[in-house]
Amino acid sequence: MSLYVRCFADFAIEVDGVPLDLSPLRRRARTLLRLLAMHAGRPVHRESAIEALWPEVRLATARRGLHVAVSTLRGFLAAGTGHPLIGRVDEAYRLELPPGAACDVALFRAAIAGAGRGERAAGALREAVRLYAGDLLPEDGPAEWVTRERSALRHQAAGAAARLAALELERGAFAEAAEAAARCLQVDEYHDAAWRLLIEANRRRGDLMGLARARRDYALALAALEGSHEA
Repeated sequence: MSLYVRCFADFAIEVDGVPLDLSPLRRRARTLLRLLAMHAGRPVHRESAIEALWPEVRLATARRGLHVAVSTLRGFLAAGTGHPLIGRVDEAYRLELPPGAACDVALFRAAIAGAGRGERAAGALREAVRLYAGDLLPEDGPAEWVTRERSALRHQAAGAAARLAALELERGAFAEAAEAAARCLQVDEYHDAAWRLLIEANRRRGDLMGLARARRDYALALAALEGSHEA
């Protein structure tokens, strides 16, 4: 049985490629599951979970609610995946995946951490760009417990794509450089270095239409940015 937890673009726990139906879970239990999945193996202190899920509830009641939610999740996940997945470390909880299972956020962080210098950097950056399918847990909107992490991961993804574009340009892979720069701009349309890389990649590969389009769109982005600053 394969198990994959997806947090980018949307949330799902896939068992042999099929998303597990989470609708039987109560809203707060599902939110707790996403909160733990977002941290992917890193402990989340129970007080942090309470602050995120029960911010206006008396502490004793909130702790009971957390205990019930964790117990419910463990039973539900054990039945659906064969593993309870929720572990406890002192006063914290964490998502604990069995051997062979994976979570896209954890894989993304590992790829970013592994993108040092040298020949291996490009491969790690490609993997990070591939894994970043979209914003972290978009269904949770502006919830305070997710916005900071969402912004940090978006910034890392844009940086990884821009750095990959620069490496591809350096080795003469102009089409790949243009693709990586364009991916960066999908994540962050105001990434100045990515616009310059896209323009240069199109210039070097002789894509005149792509070059003209990139220059035009870069000018529009600059104008929009200047307009927002004036406002």
